[in-house]
This record gives sequence, C-alpha cells and structure tokens, in this order.
Amino acid sequence: MDGDFAPMIELVNLRKRHGFLLVIDDAHGTFVCGKHGGGVAEEFNCDRQVDICIGTLSKAAGCHGGFIACSKKWKQLVQSRGRSFIFSTSAPVPIVAAAHAAVIVGKKEGWRRKAIWNRVQEFRALTGIPITSPIISLIVGSEEKALKASRHLLKSGFHVTAIRPPTVPPNSCRLRVTLCATHTTDDLKKLTAALSCCINFQDITLCNSRGTARL
Repeated sequence: MDGDFAPMIELVNLRKRHGFLLVIDDAHGTFVCGKHGGGVAEEFNCDRQVDICIGTLSKAAGCHGGFIACSKKWKQLVQSRGRSFIFSTSAPVPIVAAAHAAVIVGKKEGWRRKAIWNRVQEFRALTGIPITSPIISLIVGSEEKALKASRHLLKSGFHVTAIRPPTVPPNSCRLRVTLCATHTTDDLKKLTAALSCCINFQDITLCNSRGTARL
C-alpha cells in the first residue's frame, strides 16, 4: 500500500541463521523490479533464498488471477492441501496465453522498466518527495480531505483514488498514485501541478516509508 520494500537482505540473513520458510508477496514487483523483471527478490539478488513467491497477474501482466512460484515439493503441498487452490477453477486458456506473452515482453523489453523508473526519478525531482518506487502513497488524514483531493484531481483529468478505512487505519486516508511506462514527463508535470493545488509537498515527510501531507 505504501510503495515500500521489505528488508529482503535482513530477511534472507535471518533465514540462513534460523532456517525458516521465506514467503514473499510480490504483487507490485513482478515485471517492474529486477534486471529481467523477476521482481523484488531479483532486485535484491536473493531470489534463490526465497522459498515461495506469490504474485498477481492483474497488475503489470495486464491479466487477472495470480501465481505461486516455488519448488516442486512446495507445489505438491499447495496442490494437495491448499484450500483456496483446491476449490477454485483453473485459469481460462486465453488468460494463461496472455500471461505467457507478458512474461516474454517483460524479459525482452527492458525499456519498459527503465521508463517506469525514469518516471519515479522525475516525480521525486518535481515534488522533492523521496519516493523509492512507482507506488506513491500520499497520506492526507481524514476521509473528507482525501475525497476532496481525489475529486479535484479527477476534474483535472487524473483518476487518483482516495484510499480509506478499512483498507487503511482511520485518519491515515491517502491518495495513491501508480506510475507506469506509458506515462510521459509531461503527464507528470501536469499531475504534480494538480496535486500542488491540494497538497503542500514541503509538508510531506517519509518515516518508515509513510508519507504525510496537509491539505
């Protein structure tokens, strides 16, 4: 939700020390992080130390559904004991084909990842907010403030949803911006101009990757 990263190196070191099962939920990292789009584990060069990676096909892959990447023994356990897996139907063939195509695109067209991270750098430069990923969480406080800001942005041509309880704790409602490869530098300039009408960027601080802002 906040666009932050788990402390992967520290988790891997703890796994080596204590031998626990390391499972990560890499919904937003798949195809976006890592040299080949392998996700957060590849980004931190620790993919071989992750036992199970759970991800979604509804974001960067442009499909729907999800996946579990693991060894054969964990696969057999999930297939035989995973309740939600057992009682769900298989993915439609067109979705599987589309997901396979997305994997090929993710591997071959690295310029898409480069474009996303260029947008991250540009947003940071335009706003002064030290963001670290394409998921940007701007906390504004109350539901009223978040909805007011969201409506203003929609009138300005930007669909930025107000995230409210129970998704987030009370009084931590936020505007959540997601950058992608198709956005342009001009798009970001217009977005930050619209945001500046309802958020003072200088009031935003990041503490444990949580931004706060005043309207």
